[in-house]
Amino acid sequence: MKRLLKLTAFLSLWAIFFGLVGMVHLWISVLGMPNRWKIISRVNRIYTLLLRSILNIKVTVAGDEGQLERGGYVIIANHVGYIDGIVLGSIFPIVFVSKKEVRRWPIVGQWNVLCGTIFIDRQHKKRVGLLVREMSRKLKQEANILLFPEGTSTDGERMLPFQTVPLAAPLRARSVIVPTTIAYKTIDDAPVSAANRDAIYWYGDMDFMSHFWQLLELRSIEVLVTIQPRVECFRYPDSSAGRKKLADDCYDRVLGRVTETNADQDDESEEGGEPLLPS
Repeated sequence: MKRLLKLTAFLSLWAIFFGLVGMVHLWISVLGMPNRWKIISRVNRIYTLLLRSILNIKVTVAGDEGQLERGGYVIIANHVGYIDGIVLGSIFPIVFVSKKEVRRWPIVGQWNVLCGTIFIDRQHKKRVGLLVREMSRKLKQEANILLFPEGTSTDGERMLPFQTVPLAAPLRARSVIVPTTIAYKTIDDAPVSAANRDAIYWYGDMDFMSHFWQLLELRSIEVLVTIQPRVECFRYPDSSAGRKKLADDCYDRVLGRVTETNADQDDESEEGGEPLLPS
């Protein structure tokens, strides 16, 4: 019964916001308002915040989340499943980045298009220019963009190396990247462990529908989101070596290897140099 009530609430919420987002798009077009995706990203946050409430996900934020209210940042994070998007989307106004296959999914694809999701084609690296232009356009409209540089979700045992291709967009746009670390703490008041993590982690060949159905059975989830020292992309050369260095530095920040003090020292480093990792 509990799962059915949650599912009903979820579907009702989705239907309401599908219509609402469509109306907002129409309103923006009729009034000729700028920053379409900044406005849509704020509607996205309201939706994901309500969805988080239905799932009873309790979030603690460490760090300054207020800095992202202005918009125009690229948020990166570790990735263990679709719940990550709900958690981060409820904290920050964001536009998502997703694999191109999602665009063709029934209903879900249409929803993602309406919400401004940026679709990435990882099989054709030559199309990175299209990705760069799309991300740059939305960043200029002061929308935050959420990117998972691992490229796929994992079981949380280790973080995969960050892919460099998606980072070409913030690098060429000279954006500010805000690394963020997601750590799930409890499931139904029990500490997250290898024994129970699959109730919330979604990775590999797990079936989405059966996983989501089991997720609805949970009473509560607690998660800690840590906002790490930000990365200034203008400090890196727009080259393959620059993308690799940027990916490595972002990786270390998400892992918490760079402190605020280290970041301040990076900002004071020699002009034209790159941020230094702690020794």
